Amino acid sequence: MRQRRLHFSSSRLRAGFTLIEVMFATLLMSVVGMAIVGFMSAFASGIQTRTTNSDPPLEASLATRRLASVAPGFCFVLQVNGARAAIWLSDSVPSRMVDLSEVGLVRFDETNGMLVLETMDPMEMAVNPLLERELAYSASTDFIGAIEDQRDAGRTVRSILAEGLDAAQFSTQGVPSGHAAITITLESGSARIALSPAFLEEPVH
Repeated sequence: MRQRRLHFSSSRLRAGFTLIEVMFATLLMSVVGMAIVGFMSAFASGIQTRTTNSDPPLEASLATRRLASVAPGFCFVLQVNGARAAIWLSDSVPSRMVDLSEVGLVRFDETNGMLVLETMDPMEMAVNPLLERELAYSASTDFIGAIEDQRDAGRTVRSILAEGLDAAQFSTQGVPSGHAAITITLESGSARIALSPAFLEEPVH
């Protein structure tokens, strides 16, 4: 009889420990969950703060690095018009002539407050090689319009260079031929981005 009581008591003791363990695990999970929620809230708040109160020189520096990353062979500014600039990305079709696939459009997206680079979608060029064509390098050639037409047809892709901008002004004044400057404006001030090719190469006229 005594053995039965001992067995019963030890069973109740084990059940009690199991309940305590479950309660402790639940408490621990609650604390961890609250910490994760707090971290995510702070992270989201940080992103919002960066978007609304970004440092202009920092944003300009990031834009320059992003452009160098997505267009490492950038070699000439072809045309500037308003808040847009067409650039010769590279002479990937070796001819020293500007092909449609080699044109990039740097523009200010006023709706989203972003500076973007638009280029021809390589998949579209692969599916339809007839899209490729040479664009004469002359004052009458509308390089900007050529890319905008392709964008309207859904044949371009874009890379974000800078975000959280209020305005962007493009200019070729005071810079050498084949270069341009972009002045970006944020709530906290303004900064300048240089569209300057590392190795300047002018297309054949």
